Amino acid sequence: MRHEYFGALPESLKTRLSVRSAGQGPDVVLIHGLGASSRYFTPLANLLATDHRVIVPELPGHGKNLDDGRPVTVARFAHEVALALRQLKAENVVLVGHSMGAQVAIEIARSWPDMVKHLVVAAPAVNDREDTLFRQTRRLLEDFPNELNSVKAILAVDYLRCGIPWWAKSCRQMLDYPTIDLLGTVRCPVDVVCGTRDPLSPPEFGLRLTAKAPGSRLTILPRAAHGFNFSHAPELAGLVRRAGETGRAVLVPQAPAEAA
Repeated sequence: MRHEYFGALPESLKTRLSVRSAGQGPDVVLIHGLGASSRYFTPLANLLATDHRVIVPELPGHGKNLDDGRPVTVARFAHEVALALRQLKAENVVLVGHSMGAQVAIEIARSWPDMVKHLVVAAPAVNDREDTLFRQTRRLLEDFPNELNSVKAILAVDYLRCGIPWWAKSCRQMLDYPTIDLLGTVRCPVDVVCGTRDPLSPPEFGLRLTAKAPGSRLTILPRAAHGFNFSHAPELAGLVRRAGETGRAVLVPQAPAEAA
């Protein structure tokens, strides 16, 4: 697959973020993870843009948004994205966050509940039983061989562009964010999605998340590594589309967990 950016930059938008958008219909927002950029959402965004307005923000310090020296927190990322969504008049949003982007999505859903219709946390960070920099780095290295070459190529460039200092600052905030506790405070319907080949966010972590969030549901994608938002874009697009139509995503068939 090509590694182009999705959509276009809205000319009227005045924020510190690069925000790409395309399509018409109900609003879907895709938030990328730590060190990544919106490029790894391109397959998913293109699928959804056939019948949705898809909005893909670039978090501060990621992609083409350079480090501006301001404090790095999940709350700040959420605030910046929410401001952009307000300017774009986004409403009844199906909000999809991947990896650290799941934390940003949780924070938006908690702080601006009137904006979000449905929350989808995909491969969410951080597994509370492995919430140290050493363990997260080890799991990231374990995951790398499971990823498609296209994902590896995108992330290699994105990580270099992001830079180690910014990555390290953001990672500390990601590790401190109490994902399990705060997911339970979200009022809208919630779906958690995990892959059986993802050592960073394994199905057992998804089970603990949904146990703490009343009314949430877990989808397990067979043979999916951490970057399943790219590799399993059709399956995830189907889940997101059904969530928007019904207010509750329909589970895809589950399979026994595989070794990472």
